[in-house]
Amino acid sequence: MYDFSIANVAHGGSSSNLEDYLKSIARDGIQALVAALYALPTEKSADGPLARLPPPTTMLPRAKPLPKPKPPTKWERFAAAKGIQKKRRDKKVWDEEQQEWTNSWGRGGKNRETEDQWIHEVKANAGTPFFFPSMSSRVMFLTFG
Repeated sequence: MYDFSIANVAHGGSSSNLEDYLKSIARDGIQALVAALYALPTEKSADGPLARLPPPTTMLPRAKPLPKPKPPTKWERFAAAKGIQKKRRDKKVWDEEQQEWTNSWGRGGKNRETEDQWIHEVKANAGTPFFFPSMSSRVMFLTFG
């Protein structure tokens, strides 16, 4: 094994001697590392031979102990009892007209295409037709029923 200390590196002399010394130490260390890897048992795989590394000998300690599991909340207990699972909504939807994936909401989303229509259906029980100021003035509301 190699023992690296700052005393060996910080010896006096010219910079070319120090550079040559460091190169030789680095070369010897790499050669020893590669030789140790080739000495390990190997396994054949589709990617080529793989070296089987030995199990670790030193266990590194954690800085803090593992956190204790938190008890489930009232909602989590209720959801588990009823079998409720969290559903993830898709952010993109397939647009048949443009033949591409578009956002389901937001800028350029499918929820904006109703604002671009020139006519909107209003439910019969809505009473008098109403106007959305965010929409253009050319939008006409019809009552079906």
